[in-house]
Amino acid sequence: MNLTAFIVLLFHLLIFISDGRALGQATSTGSRPLFESLILSSEDYTKRSEYDSASSKLREALQLALHANAKRRVVLCYDKLAEISQLVGKINEMNRFDSLALPMVKQLRDTAFLINVYNRQGIRFIETGKHKEAENYLGLALALGLENEGSVKTAEVYSNLGSMYLGKGEKDKALEHFLRALRLYENNSSEKGMGETYSNISSLYYLLGKIDEAIRYQLKSIEVRRKLDDKRGLANTNINIGQLYLIKGDFLLSLGHLQEAVKCAEQSRNGRMIGAAFSALSAYYSRTKNFQEALRWQTKGITVFEEIDDKQMLSRMYVSAGNLANADGDSAEAIGYYQKGLRLATSMDNKENIANAYDKISSFYSARRHFEHAYFNHKKYVAYRDSILEKSNLAKITEIRTLYETEKKDSEITRLNTLQQLKQLQIEKQRAEIAGNLLEAQRKQAEIELLSAEKQLQDEELEKQSLINKNKAQQLAIAQKESQLTDNQLENQKGIRNLLLALFAFFLLAGFTWFNRFKLQKKIQQQADLLAIRNSISKNLHDEIGSTLTSINILSNVSQKALYSNPQQAQEMLGKIVGQSKTVQEKMSDIVWAIRPENEKMESLVTRIREYAAQTLEALDIDIEISFDQELNDQDLPLQTRKELLLICKEAISNIAKHANASKVAISINKNRHTLEMKINDNGQWKGEGTGTGTKSMMDRAMQLGGSLSIIPGDFGTQVAIQIPLI
Repeated sequence: MNLTAFIVLLFHLLIFISDGRALGQATSTGSRPLFESLILSSEDYTKRSEYDSASSKLREALQLALHANAKRRVVLCYDKLAEISQLVGKINEMNRFDSLALPMVKQLRDTAFLINVYNRQGIRFIETGKHKEAENYLGLALALGLENEGSVKTAEVYSNLGSMYLGKGEKDKALEHFLRALRLYENNSSEKGMGETYSNISSLYYLLGKIDEAIRYQLKSIEVRRKLDDKRGLANTNINIGQLYLIKGDFLLSLGHLQEAVKCAEQSRNGRMIGAAFSALSAYYSRTKNFQEALRWQTKGITVFEEIDDKQMLSRMYVSAGNLANADGDSAEAIGYYQKGLRLATSMDNKENIANAYDKISSFYSARRHFEHAYFNHKKYVAYRDSILEKSNLAKITEIRTLYETEKKDSEITRLNTLQQLKQLQIEKQRAEIAGNLLEAQRKQAEIELLSAEKQLQDEELEKQSLINKNKAQQLAIAQKESQLTDNQLENQKGIRNLLLALFAFFLLAGFTWFNRFKLQKKIQQQADLLAIRNSISKNLHDEIGSTLTSINILSNVSQKALYSNPQQAQEMLGKIVGQSKTVQEKMSDIVWAIRPENEKMESLVTRIREYAAQTLEALDIDIEISFDQELNDQDLPLQTRKELLLICKEAISNIAKHANASKVAISINKNRHTLEMKINDNGQWKGEGTGTGTKSMMDRAMQLGGSLSIIPGDFGTQVAIQIPLI
């Protein structure tokens, strides 16, 4: 590189450093066309089911919108990202985007966006079995004027309400909402919605026990979805019809549809659907007694649901996998899956899944004659089962009370009827006596005595029944008190839980505030660090390179004048120019290396030191040994730290090459808690007290980094020890 080209390169480098911020500001203007282009690209990718690419484009658009502080564009990005997350079955990620969008949506008062958020939240709560919350959010979506629109979105909300009612077991309401949705989809010519609704109606008929009717609707759904090439919908429908054929015992048709479901699910890239397809195929192999293959597919399904973090499904699938491993004779794997399912169900406080896990574990130990473990787990199962049956027990209490009240009234009616008959007989006897009919009067007296004896027996029976009823009433009172105590305990637990949630929310808010403050302070510090780095680079360029360039310029002028009058002097001057140019090149190389972000790892510094040591010492036949603590491999080093450390090492190695007369050099770099320790040892001779310019420069550089440098001479060589704190 000639001198003129080098100076031009240096000039451009200075412009790049000083004008970086201006360049960044220029690129932020005119972002709207780019934003719209990114949105259109994401929509194209979504239509082709390339969800990763669509999400990537939306995230780019989101950064532009956030930078421009354009709230409506930000909300649009969050809405579309949430929609994609729903499509691929990442419900938690969908909820995160909706949570970010909701405050801005309310601020903008945008009804369309708010309907989308409420609808997706309804879907989220349906997925987690929280039907009351789902009904609330879907009702809010309809209340925003959607019910009167009769649009595809209205139909979608009705369909989701149908699914929610189906989950609650209210089949009549489910069918009503599915049919409403179907009519609106037909009115709006939405074949995709029609295909989904056919599948939902099929699920309803399945629950009613009408398998053939359920299959008929699934076939209608498949016909529509194949026409639309709806891979996600086809995956879901093939799973459903495959299970229906499995119930009918038609294994060939079942396997065909389930294999098609796996293929379509994988093409749709929907994690939830892929996991469901794997699980359905596992159920097929379990039904056909191929437990090893069933476990293989169940394990694949578990892996998918672990990736999307669907704890609700996983808590059940772990237990199912345990059943399959148990059937296949793998006891260790079976109990491992049971325990994982139990831990997950317990963490979510899902009593049904907890009870199921304890029941399977109890059966597992009982089959192996480990009766102590079996009994312990059975007790746990009974306790959770009883808590689940608590509501039905309350219903039984109400039924007993009703029977008691009815029985009591029936006895009272019988008693009153007997008294009425006695009064009537007394009257008839008196009439017979007045008429002089003694025979009739005697007959009536006999009936009175017989009925009186019967009444006495009834009274005794009534008293006995009354005692029994009192006993029942006491039992009812005790049961009600127990129920009340249970309710009180639940209320107390609920109060404690709400208090803990409030405290958690408070600490979360405080943490969020602190985190934002911390990020702001960090950003300010980063800006200050960047300014300091720029000043440092500028100073280095001026001090270390500027003076050398001045010297080169002077030497060039002198050598030019002496070229003819004193060729020997000119040759010496040119030699000095070559040496100083090499020095400038090395210093520039060091500065450029230090500021490049890919060199921020400790590993890059070690590589740079190794290169310089090899270049400097191997030519002198000096052996080099470098040891490096692997724990430091990914340690980040600030720009100033890696620059100064490199220069210290280069100075030390240069001193060894020039003065030590050594045959071996060992460099070790280790981490001692929060300190970086570097030692450079040679087996040469000590040449002074360490007061030279190079030594002082090394010590100053170490002090600038908040560390220390010491030179320790010995009988077998010299050691340069550096200690630098790690941030």
